Amino acid sequence: MRRARQFAFPVLVLLLFCICLPLSASSAVQPYYTAIAVNNEKDGILTLENGDTWYRVREFQDDADYILTVKDNAGAQKILAVSNGESSRYIWNYYRYSMTTSTAPRIALLSASGCVLSVCDGRLMTYFTGSGDDDRAWSHEDTALCFRGSEGVWYLKYDAAADEPFTVTADRSEAAEVIVYSRYATLARCIVRQPAAASYVIEGSGYPAPVFSVGLPDVTLDSIRWFADGEEQHCRSTEFTAECLTDRQAGIHSVRCIVEAHDSDGVHYREQSADAAFVIAKGVVPDSIMTFSDVHEEYGLITDAIGTVMQQTGGYIPSLVICSGDFVNGPTAEKDTELNRYFPQMISHLGGLDAVFVAGNHDSAEAASVMTSAAGLGAAAQLPAEGGLIFRGESDAVSQHGRNSRAAKGIVAYGINFDAALQKTDGGFYYTYENVIRGVDSFLKKTAGQYHGELVVISAHSGMHVIGQQPESVNLYSQLYPWQGENAYNIDLSYELAQTINRYAEQYDMDILYLFGHDHSRGETELFLTDGDTLIGPHHYSDRSCDAMTLHFTYAHAGYLSSVIGSAVKQFAFIFRNGDSFSYDLLRSEGGVVRHEEFRAKHPYEEPAPAETEAASETDAAQTAVQTAVSGTKAAGADAGDEMPALTIALPALAVLLLSRKRRGHDAAAG
Repeated sequence: MRRARQFAFPVLVLLLFCICLPLSASSAVQPYYTAIAVNNEKDGILTLENGDTWYRVREFQDDADYILTVKDNAGAQKILAVSNGESSRYIWNYYRYSMTTSTAPRIALLSASGCVLSVCDGRLMTYFTGSGDDDRAWSHEDTALCFRGSEGVWYLKYDAAADEPFTVTADRSEAAEVIVYSRYATLARCIVRQPAAASYVIEGSGYPAPVFSVGLPDVTLDSIRWFADGEEQHCRSTEFTAECLTDRQAGIHSVRCIVEAHDSDGVHYREQSADAAFVIAKGVVPDSIMTFSDVHEEYGLITDAIGTVMQQTGGYIPSLVICSGDFVNGPTAEKDTELNRYFPQMISHLGGLDAVFVAGNHDSAEAASVMTSAAGLGAAAQLPAEGGLIFRGESDAVSQHGRNSRAAKGIVAYGINFDAALQKTDGGFYYTYENVIRGVDSFLKKTAGQYHGELVVISAHSGMHVIGQQPESVNLYSQLYPWQGENAYNIDLSYELAQTINRYAEQYDMDILYLFGHDHSRGETELFLTDGDTLIGPHHYSDRSCDAMTLHFTYAHAGYLSSVIGSAVKQFAFIFRNGDSFSYDLLRSEGGVVRHEEFRAKHPYEEPAPAETEAASETDAAQTAVQTAVSGTKAAGADAGDEMPALTIALPALAVLLLSRKRRGHDAAAG
């Protein structure tokens, strides 16, 4: 119902625009576009007659108000307004539809008092003309107001001498010079590098004050204000040394800044950074994973999830974080947008913990692979967009570059980006695991040849069961029907992919865990199936063919971390080795166990014996690592932020944790 309400509102709005406005336009005076003279503008600041000040910006922000001006031949600015003959309106609201499916058209509206700026058949219109299947999006690019729709690209044109001064043109050289003014808390964005902790630190280790910095482009800085745990600090530089965060007990603290600046073009910038998490831990839980799917831009929930793990473990953090897709909203994001705008915010909220990324249907698969390769935790330097090996705890990369992930030697992970299942045809596209199967088979074959009892994690955004036909997936609060959802949810050859994984789990007696998300918008409950349970997987969506198999591996939700879409209610998974079994906890980011399960470990993990010289090097690194901190300085023989002593510190508390889990057992609240 929640999802239905979310989509019902924009649909209703569009219907009103399409139906009501044309009717009103046929009344006494049809709305028309006109120009109003600008009386007071200086250095990019527009002052209205009522004294309100508006600031020149470069781009639109979601759901914000703007004044748009054009320059005439003499260089004088005129305000774009809409008039009904009696009064004029010139404050335009920009609204981008982001709560949509990944394949939905891009719609970004500019509206003023019921009038919607639109283009149809090469004409500038005063009401929405979209069919629902086409892109209809405004943007401000360089100095032009640009409209992208099914008919192509159009630019706003201004001719003061014409009967209709405002029209559109497909010729970029004829476009009017458009200046955009805003008065919102966020003006133009200017942060090109978000503040972030380089690593977590260990409580009582004597770490120096952490240093945070923010990166800006070539602008003149007017002011910068830093905040630690919400309290303003005295620093007014782009680099902030947080003396107030030293000698604290285990916990999570936040650091952010607010920047104001301007440039030589008179553009004004004001932006608040992401909240950078600073994690002080008692240690690391060995061979543990925190994983989530579908965060959908609510990045603060990532920090909350880390804090919840620390509450559950008495101050200890997971060995590895696996982020499994749908990091953004709206239609699928472009690579550069996701890399430059969204991933830096996620890194800030991760607090220096090692993480790898798997793309969802809303994400750029290439961007996720770039981020995972950059983490340097065993993935290829040029990880394919489809995914592949994303983490190997035994790798030299982890021993050299890892922080908390050095405690995850008994874990190997493979990522399946959602785009790997996309097959394009002349008639459109469909989803199949045909190509995914080959990659998974190759990975499992290689892993089986050098298996030492690791937990083999396959992280994918999408699952392998039939939506609504898997009995355990039926939500108690909303009935599901067999084959509910499109092919994007019931992916062809899911049964064959599960069969491939099953074969390796049985033949080589491997501990394999398949984690997925994505189905939250279908109202499913959180699935957990393990050795001996039955999985119902699709063969082909088109003919509704499927089959059932008895599992020899574990199949579970990563958790839906967002809070506003479908059945997602701030949930994530925490998995760790628990003696002769593995514990799976579905947790809520605001605290509390939703579901607790345990599944048998087929083998203990036996770490390959290192060479004597390597062992001595590791010991030296452990002795010096606590001298380093998130400032980015290095102690001799150790990377900045290394926390090898965490392994030994974690063991006593972990024993208490495991005992408490055993007592809690399977009677914990079910999701």
